[in-house]
Amino acid sequence: MDLRSNRAGVRGFKSHLSHQLLPKAGKIDSIDTKLRLKNLSEATKKSYLCCYNQFKKYIGRKEITKELIEQYLLKSKSRRNNIAMLRLICYELVKDIKFPKRQYKPKILPAKADLKIFYDALPDKYKPVFLLLAESGLRIGELLNADIDKTNKMIIPKSHDGQTKHSWISFYNTENSIPQVSASRVSKSFKETSDKTGIKIYPHLLRSVFAREMSKAGVQDRYIDAFCGRVPGSVLARHYSDFSPEVLKEIYSKANIKILE
Repeated sequence: MDLRSNRAGVRGFKSHLSHQLLPKAGKIDSIDTKLRLKNLSEATKKSYLCCYNQFKKYIGRKEITKELIEQYLLKSKSRRNNIAMLRLICYELVKDIKFPKRQYKPKILPAKADLKIFYDALPDKYKPVFLLLAESGLRIGELLNADIDKTNKMIIPKSHDGQTKHSWISFYNTENSIPQVSASRVSKSFKETSDKTGIKIYPHLLRSVFAREMSKAGVQDRYIDAFCGRVPGSVLARHYSDFSPEVLKEIYSKANIKILE
């Protein structure tokens, strides 16, 4: 066999492999290994595995083609997650399929009067969580697992294990301690209070309330992003801004936001 025919054989073998997209039924090792090689959070990995299992159930024993994938994506509810999952296991067949554009819907946040009504209706156990979320801009998981520096009123979240979410530090105004509760219990309590008051508020919404109040106080976007754990996007923010705890504390204290007043 000459070199040319050998190369042709290799190309043919690679082409054959590109169509062997999924492991045999019931075997998850291949996708699981690919996920471990990615620096993703556990929640994201779980979401991808769920999409993978749904896709595997859909195709059954059919030959996997680009047309079949397109038909599946047209029927899927979480198209963005499915495309991301498929790029892990059969990149060549989906590389030309673009992620759907996110539809921007202006968010209408509750007024301070509604925040006060909701807060008063919450069980006492969850009131500190409400205030700390609204005053810090942190995610619920970050807050419940954070360390508290009471001297500086600083909240120090544990580092994330994924590439899609980040955290730095934030602060609080009201004297509160973090209760020993789970994120699911907090969400359930917020849902029950929303049903009771008719005011829809959930833990993640309070990040937006925080951002609104900081913006109204004149805080620059890049510092609001830092408090909320978002990666700075501009060159100015990345290379010429000081995000030290001392500077952030000064900015936070000067803003002096009052969530319920």
